[in-house]
Amino acid sequence: MSLNVKFTVAVIAVVVIGFTASSYFFSTQPLSINLFDKSAYIQEIDACLESQTLGEISLNSFAKNFLTNLRAQAEAAESEEELKAIVDRLYEITSCEP
Repeated sequence: MSLNVKFTVAVIAVVVIGFTASSYFFSTQPLSINLFDKSAYIQEIDACLESQTLGEISLNSFAKNFLTNLRAQAEAAESEEELKAIVDRLYEITSCEP
């Protein structure tokens, strides 16, 4: 066998083994895709943030910092339950109303 034939056979073997292993792995793992809309929750935080400011001036720097952190947490949230907990904290700590 020439070097080109050995190389071709080796590449084909690696591809077949890799494909088989990956298909086995992904068939045994449950596929969970969380599709939820973060925008409604982030809009609630933004509305509360707007109520705490007059143009560019913050009425309460603690509230502005807290709301900015909550917004970042909402953007990084991976589940809807986590988002609901963030919004609940928003209404517990600030003077914003649902």
